[in-house]
Amino acid sequence: MDPSPCVAVQANPESDAVLEVGGKCFPVNRWALARHSSYFEAMFFGGTRECTERHIRIQGLEAEPFQALLDFTRTGSLGITPGNVTSLLQTADFLRLEAAKRRCETFLERELHVSNCLSLRAYAQRFACVALGSAALNVALSHWADVVTHGEVEELPKEALMELLQSDELFVACEDVVFDTVMQWVVADLPGRAKDFLELMGLVRVPFLSLPFLGRLVKSSQCPGMGTPAQLLKELDRFPPPNWRDAAQAPCASRSCETLFVMAGKRDQEQQELFHFLPKTGTWQACSPLKRRNLTQYAVAAVGNLLFVTGGNFREEFFWAPVDWVWIYNSWEDSWMEGPAMKEARDSHCAVGVGFHLYVMGGSTLEGVTPSVERLALADSSWKPTHPLIHPVERAGAIGVGTRIYVVCGLDENGDVCRAVQRLDIETDMWDVVSFSPLPRYDLCVAALNGALYTFGGGAFRFDVYTDEWTPVEDDGLAQKFFEGCSSANGRIYLLAERRGNAAVPNMVILDPYKETCQDLGHRLPCPLPIHGMASVRRFNTWGGPGIVRGAAASLLNRSPGQRSTSTEGTPEHPCSGNIGPETRGGIPFSDPEREPSWLFPGVSPGTPN
Repeated sequence: MDPSPCVAVQANPESDAVLEVGGKCFPVNRWALARHSSYFEAMFFGGTRECTERHIRIQGLEAEPFQALLDFTRTGSLGITPGNVTSLLQTADFLRLEAAKRRCETFLERELHVSNCLSLRAYAQRFACVALGSAALNVALSHWADVVTHGEVEELPKEALMELLQSDELFVACEDVVFDTVMQWVVADLPGRAKDFLELMGLVRVPFLSLPFLGRLVKSSQCPGMGTPAQLLKELDRFPPPNWRDAAQAPCASRSCETLFVMAGKRDQEQQELFHFLPKTGTWQACSPLKRRNLTQYAVAAVGNLLFVTGGNFREEFFWAPVDWVWIYNSWEDSWMEGPAMKEARDSHCAVGVGFHLYVMGGSTLEGVTPSVERLALADSSWKPTHPLIHPVERAGAIGVGTRIYVVCGLDENGDVCRAVQRLDIETDMWDVVSFSPLPRYDLCVAALNGALYTFGGGAFRFDVYTDEWTPVEDDGLAQKFFEGCSSANGRIYLLAERRGNAAVPNMVILDPYKETCQDLGHRLPCPLPIHGMASVRRFNTWGGPGIVRGAAASLLNRSPGQRSTSTEGTPEHPCSGNIGPETRGGIPFSDPEREPSWLFPGVSPGTPN
């Protein structure tokens, strides 16, 4: 190839080829580039004509992002900004520079918001950004009520909308939101989408529509002059989808959501209290307590629907000592049972559930701080030792992300704060140190959201587990603050009981990175302090089957306005009925679940015709 005139870039003494990109010439070393990119490996050593040419022109790329990526292969540093991230990612994708592409993905993951998650998911699918696509999908599913207010939903193709609406993990306070979404999407382009209306309505889980919402639908369908919404409702009345007509085809389980379990209480009480928080309704339930006195410094973790309490420091008569006890709470049955004892008695340790296994790590024994790690499979009756921690620690934070477990900071055997972030790959059973905390502390609170760790204690930081990058979470509500408990659920992080000096206050703080909010709900915790541990469990609501299905469908199809169903046999209070008190022992509602669909009564109050 005859080289065209181009602007030369300073040559490297080890250069053995020149790449021309966007009118500039870049001296490069073939072996160095091939180590970073399968694209260049094939170009230089794949038997093509470029293998023997010294001057090679690459079409379709710009010089500036190429220069930045070339520098990245030499220095490992990549300056990413909102203005250049897409050009860098697309160039890295073209050149198969996977490490640089992953850096760009991580940057975009930090930019995820309820206003852009759907467009970023489409972008991720276009360029095969698996982690970004998964994170964007999780944000959309966990924040659906907020996502639909930003307009991106109306631009979705039908297939993409159907994929989202049929997901069990779509987190909505009421199924009413799903009904509203279908109406909003169809009305946005009625001529082109009216034919899809009934098919999409078939994705609405009829048993979980609230009766007040159904009543408003009936009024809307009978109001004269309501235009398009009323016409669509009349069509639904005449030609209901199969799951609206036939109870056997209607789902008996709602969409799933993550709920929180909190162990709390003073050690000198007769029992350790267990409370259950339901994010959909913002209410608390008191559960069966663990009847153990004089027990503290134990660890709490969840595996499936089971909650595990392991180890702890126990006083039998006059002396405190670590114990090897394991207690298991079945969240389906609200009951406790004794589990297989650990091989080593310990307290102030970490416990993490991953898949169908429970891991306990580190902590303090009679001999001192230990690096030992044990694993319990749900199907086994005994614990098995695994590879120990690299740095023995107690009072550390720990969390599982995929097939890896992270142990963050803690106190070492000398009583000093450990800065290391230790990682266990459960597939290889090997530990390594992947990073060091920018703000090392013991008794850190640690949570995980979409491939990132969040640490809280004197400040808040985000740690990306793929690129090992730390970024501060800048919010005045978290600066210089410590908390007793922390867990993530449904795309949000819940922080309980802020420590103030030697005491704590019974407050709850909700951090939502995808709405850029940090809300302190005040002194609203019903559980006693201190908080000993928190864990999230994914759950479904189930209903009484045919009775509630027929009642819900009749609300729209056969019932006159305002008439209520009298068939409630086997049906608990609906989470959107506004009457949630009786089903929550000690329940404290944080928000009003009542809502009005935006399309239902444009410009008029409910039930008032034009």
